[in-house]
Amino acid sequence: MYANLIRIDRSSSESLQTQIRRQLAIAIVNRQFPIHRPLPSIRKLSKDLEVSVTTVSLAYESLKQDGFVESRDRAGIYIREDALLSSQASQNLYTSPANSSDTDVIKMDFNSHFRGRSFNMPRVVKPSDSLVRFRFPFICGLIDPNLFPIASWRECIRDSVNVVEMRNWATDYSSIDDELLVEQLMQRVLSKRGIIAHPEEILITLGGQQALYLAVKLLLRTGETIGIEDPGYPDILNMAQMENLNVRRLPIDKGGMILSDEINQCKCLYTTPSHQFPTTVTMPVERREELLRITAQNRQFIIEDDYEAEIAFDKTPPPALKSLDRCGNVIYAGSLSKSLMPGLRIGYLVADREFIREAKALRHHILRHPPVNNQRSVALFLQRGYFDRFLAKISNEYKTRCKTMHQSLEAHFPGASVLPEFGGGSIWLKLPEDIDAGKLQQKVMESSVYFETGGFTFSNPSENLNHIRLGYSVIDNALIPEGIELIAKAALREK
Repeated sequence: MYANLIRIDRSSSESLQTQIRRQLAIAIVNRQFPIHRPLPSIRKLSKDLEVSVTTVSLAYESLKQDGFVESRDRAGIYIREDALLSSQASQNLYTSPANSSDTDVIKMDFNSHFRGRSFNMPRVVKPSDSLVRFRFPFICGLIDPNLFPIASWRECIRDSVNVVEMRNWATDYSSIDDELLVEQLMQRVLSKRGIIAHPEEILITLGGQQALYLAVKLLLRTGETIGIEDPGYPDILNMAQMENLNVRRLPIDKGGMILSDEINQCKCLYTTPSHQFPTTVTMPVERREELLRITAQNRQFIIEDDYEAEIAFDKTPPPALKSLDRCGNVIYAGSLSKSLMPGLRIGYLVADREFIREAKALRHHILRHPPVNNQRSVALFLQRGYFDRFLAKISNEYKTRCKTMHQSLEAHFPGASVLPEFGGGSIWLKLPEDIDAGKLQQKVMESSVYFETGGFTFSNPSENLNHIRLGYSVIDNALIPEGIELIAKAALREK
């Protein structure tokens, strides 16, 4: 039973007792044994390893002395709850002993291997415990669990695992997607954006992030140029870097991406026209049509990231670029993460059939397909009208919270923020020039407040220092004024 967990090398200069003790310690630190169940008995382990009872007994005794395990009367030997060491301490357990025959083995140096091409680039990461850790979570892109229709969702999950539906789980979905989900996206999501698409022009992805990566990977080759808004989405910059692309930053104004001659130098453009990331400004229809005219004439591609367009307040957002596309150069990336649940990871691409065919093949090589159960559960949620009702509910609530936040910001930072034109879930705030957003973030965390900094959204590093994103999708409306006041007071102290 333990042959692969504890390996005995009888030719080694290391004693059998030391080998067993060392490998048990490694297994304990790596949590390979359940902490609330007894370890294998001395007799059982000696039989499995074909060593003497005394050898195992001495190994266990050594682990007791070092604080790894303890004996409990008539219950056996258990792992001590305080025995789980730090990562640095546990790393030392892997080091071969000085008298081992493996002393000439040189450990692989991954730091050198990844030098110059590390994938551990700066990226947008939200605290996983943000909703329980912070009283004032001004976090973007999350859904307030208090607003979510749990009973309706449970119903859809239950029905997605009945006898008939379970048969789909045994099927390879790498070349197809859930037909009901595709149909519902066409009818209830894409139609609202003015997009008419055939099922073969839609691909389900593992969130909007994968949709963007597939588009970048398929449209551009090493050394080609992608145009990205300035300020713009940090992760698309990371994708461009990973694919060894040239990046041209394209300035924006109150109408989104400025249509300058710089556009002509790009093979592909990435844009967020409905809710520009991170400023939330919206590109007017006239500029959208001009952008399409220019790119069609230049035979350029456009990646349209429509990440938050379905969350609208009073006005109807302008039609998606894709709905105005006549030559097929727009690759549309969408997601239900901002309007349903981020953890479900349901995204989609809409594009020409030939593009979707290639994207489906590439998706297959990466992960074959998104989970079938999630696809069907979301499809049922849309089909039964629960999504539309939920979307109306959160849109009304976000409208109230947005208004409260903007009023609070005007009271403390007059003129530094702009009310989103159509909706969404965040407000972009410019702090006074002498305020460092990163330092301010650390300061307000002491008061149980959290917001997202501008990160590296601007090409000019100095501009990244005094911008922050304030999300209102998960914070209670009544707490917004107090939270903004705490940020304002901390900002005054930072001056």
